[in-house]
Amino acid sequence: MKQPLIVGIDVSKLTLDIYFKPFEIFFQITNETEGFYKFLSQLSDFMADTKDVLVVMEHTGRYSHRLETFLQEQGIGYCKLSSLQIKRSLGITRGKSDRVDAQRIAEYGWLRRDILQAQDPLQPQLQQLQSLLSLRAKLVRDRAGYVCRLKETKATSSSCCLAFEIKSQQKVIDYLKKSIDEVEEQIKALIKAEPALDKTSKLLQSVKGIGWLIAASMICYTANFKKFANARKFNCYAGMAPFKHDSGTSIRGRARVSHLANKEAKRLFTLAAYSAINHNEELRQYYQRRLAEGKRKMSCINIIRAKLVARIFSIVKRQTPYVQQLAA
Repeated sequence: MKQPLIVGIDVSKLTLDIYFKPFEIFFQITNETEGFYKFLSQLSDFMADTKDVLVVMEHTGRYSHRLETFLQEQGIGYCKLSSLQIKRSLGITRGKSDRVDAQRIAEYGWLRRDILQAQDPLQPQLQQLQSLLSLRAKLVRDRAGYVCRLKETKATSSSCCLAFEIKSQQKVIDYLKKSIDEVEEQIKALIKAEPALDKTSKLLQSVKGIGWLIAASMICYTANFKKFANARKFNCYAGMAPFKHDSGTSIRGRARVSHLANKEAKRLFTLAAYSAINHNEELRQYYQRRLAEGKRKMSCINIIRAKLVARIFSIVKRQTPYVQQLAA
């Protein structure tokens, strides 16, 4: 078998620090098209076939988007990993620099080259959906902050400038509300314009408790249900899958969920669970029965969240809308 080349890249806003493993070559390029072609030139000196190359980098948000697009165009495989995953694999370390980080990423990829796989390129529509959902979340947080501040201003302020402060903050709140509405319209239009996404969205919304926002978020998180094999995998990703906590004969802790999770997805499904309990007679009876048995409230909510996720994955697999079961 031909020896592969693992390329560790430490991504920053302006530069890319690159380390070739096993050739132990390091160089730095700019995070722009000119730098990408310099990287390609260096790569051709060591590997004639890009199929034997795997680029490994950390999740850095938007900083790696242009590089990912370039790699896709050149047919070079890449995978993005959690920085915490890499950091915890290193053991005891000393010092830190961009070059060292690139080398450590490359070494991580080299040790796991047999199990790491190039990820599927994200469709442009999904990338745009991801960006719009991120923008909406930021606007919602900003609006909530101003609403809270305005409430405190009205309750505690006694200055002569009170009217001006209220008017100024209310103006910002109104502007943010308008911006949120516009972003939401863009999200809905984007999903409706793509038949595959539109069909998935309608399927998900057939489940009581699942609205258009959760449907759009699930499409984004799962890459239109191509990223996770089953509901259990997604529950683990979203911090809704309980794990045992025991050791030997002395430690017998209750099962608990992990805090290493997508907290936004967990928050959305918490809201969906409360909505389902209020509007779905079957789930309401199940929730009340578990509470009567002495189960903790959040454990019961977590069960409802898991049930909603299981239903979502089932209807997507069947490609048929959810049929509501009659409560006994």
